[in-house]
Amino acid sequence: MADDVKRDEAPLSDPGPKPRLEFHPPDKLMIDERYQRSVSTKRGKQLIGRLVEEFYWPFFGVIIATDNGDGTFCVIDGQHRAEAARQRADIHSVPVMVIEEMSLAEQAAAFVAINENRVRLNGLQVHHAKVRAGDETAVAIDAICREVGLTIYRNIPSRQHLKAGHTMAVGAVYAVYETHGPAVLRRVLACMLKAYPDTADDLRAIPIKAVAAYLGTNPQADDASVVRFLRRRDSESWQEAARTVGKNEGITTVGALAQMLVTELQPAAEQPALERGAA
Repeated sequence: MADDVKRDEAPLSDPGPKPRLEFHPPDKLMIDERYQRSVSTKRGKQLIGRLVEEFYWPFFGVIIATDNGDGTFCVIDGQHRAEAARQRADIHSVPVMVIEEMSLAEQAAAFVAINENRVRLNGLQVHHAKVRAGDETAVAIDAICREVGLTIYRNIPSRQHLKAGHTMAVGAVYAVYETHGPAVLRRVLACMLKAYPDTADDLRAIPIKAVAAYLGTNPQADDASVVRFLRRRDSESWQEAARTVGKNEGITTVGALAQMLVTELQPAAEQPALERGAA
């Protein structure tokens, strides 16, 4: 109650001029690259291409722009969506929240404020949202995780809230699924859980990727041997050992750990030569 009273008594900022919601043709929306992110970068072009192909009004949102006073509008937020709409012949106008004419400095300040005050989704949140949305890959990965008993955290936990059988390595899980397929992912996660059933911070990205690299190229490998190998050290120790080997041999930490598995678990005659820059 005391907090409510304090908030009620606190002076409020001036909300500024109220914007108006209008519809305008995409070719009337300008992008000022003096403060905006360029839409011509490789990543920007990829994003725009995907938005063009997958344009869907419920996902479009509202463009925020300032009125230039000449029939054009300078985009403050939504430049990639505006460009995607411009490239669609069937999109003739888009919703724009129009702010009265602003100076360049005011536009740049608004751009910074909008982006700084936005809570961005992390990979964990995106995964769970995709599962709810019925995304084919996310649903398949969720099913595999449930089958082997792995939980992908919903949010990044503090160290005191880490739990056994949980992982933050959602990027690694997706990478293994996309590179090696569901069967290998299932084997990898099962091995990791058997190796570290009771510890809270061992289901990490580098060991997951390294075990996948090993099992993915050695389908006849014995999973129990992989589990015994992993149990000899915790994930952090394996990563440090592999990082040292990687630096000495000129390969990645993932590649070094995968090679350590090969050296330990395969007969010498079957061992491939260490490849520079592996994995």
